Amino acid sequence: MNAVSSRSAAASALLDPAESMLKARPLRSWKAAQKEALRTLFVALHRDWSAEWSPVREAASVQADVEVTEPDGTLVLAADGRACWSFAEAPRHAGAIRARGPDALSRSSARDASQAALQALADHMFAFDLAASGTAPVAPVIAPAVVRAAWADWLQRLGVLLAGFALEPQQSRVAHGTNAPSDRWSGVLCVRWTWCGGVWSLGLPHAVVAALLSNQPPTKSAPTALAPMLPKARLDQALAEERVALRVMLDGVELNLGQLQELRLDDVVPLEHLLDSPALVIGTDGTPVCHGWLGQSDGRIAVELAVPVALNPNTHPSKEKTP
Repeated sequence: MNAVSSRSAAASALLDPAESMLKARPLRSWKAAQKEALRTLFVALHRDWSAEWSPVREAASVQADVEVTEPDGTLVLAADGRACWSFAEAPRHAGAIRARGPDALSRSSARDASQAALQALADHMFAFDLAASGTAPVAPVIAPAVVRAAWADWLQRLGVLLAGFALEPQQSRVAHGTNAPSDRWSGVLCVRWTWCGGVWSLGLPHAVVAALLSNQPPTKSAPTALAPMLPKARLDQALAEERVALRVMLDGVELNLGQLQELRLDDVVPLEHLLDSPALVIGTDGTPVCHGWLGQSDGRIAVELAVPVALNPNTHPSKEKTP
């Protein structure tokens, strides 16, 4: 009796085919090349915004700061078609708040993500407390306005990039009407990079990632048309117009260090090469080509080519033996 009841309980825990089709979900993942294409989009976004609002303080290269990863199980999206963002303040700023006392710490913990990002932006651009500026006897006007304009431009650029999809702050926990935390096979991607001294994070659902990648040009280049086949020609005719560099080797001369130091401008150094001896004409690689006789042509020094040199190892300049 107990065996039958336990067997029926175990069988009831399994889903029938209809329930399995309703509760099953696809397993989604992205290739490394697709993640790199997505990373390139946000690198360009951050670079353009930084050039507009902080061209001096921002580092020259931000590509290494941007990373695209799968969720770690803590990311909660409000809906499948909505991206979420979060911002983590720098530890040094949190330490400064604790140093100001427990009241400042409670105010910091109560701030939402937008206020934290605005304060980090104010620190980055002007190094001032945005919240305290509103209660100061002489409240600054220009700096807070510039900070809020930069913040609005940042959100607008993100909205333009995520055209057609909503962007909202990340949910800290699962609440009523929200989804469960995303896992590695949900197709969700997390984009993180350094922003104003903190860490900016974006959670992108599968639909958002697919839309962003669909707007990118294909990475594969179109096949190039084959060049028309040229008619065949003899090797000597095909190379007839090619220019070849030649070197004329003359017998040199040896000078000691004292003679070399005494040389002055317009001095003449006689060579050991005799005028009635042919010179050696070689190619750029040192291969002997032929003999040549020194002469003149149209007022210039010229070389009259003579019979080819017999190709043997002893005629190569690099293989000459010194007595």
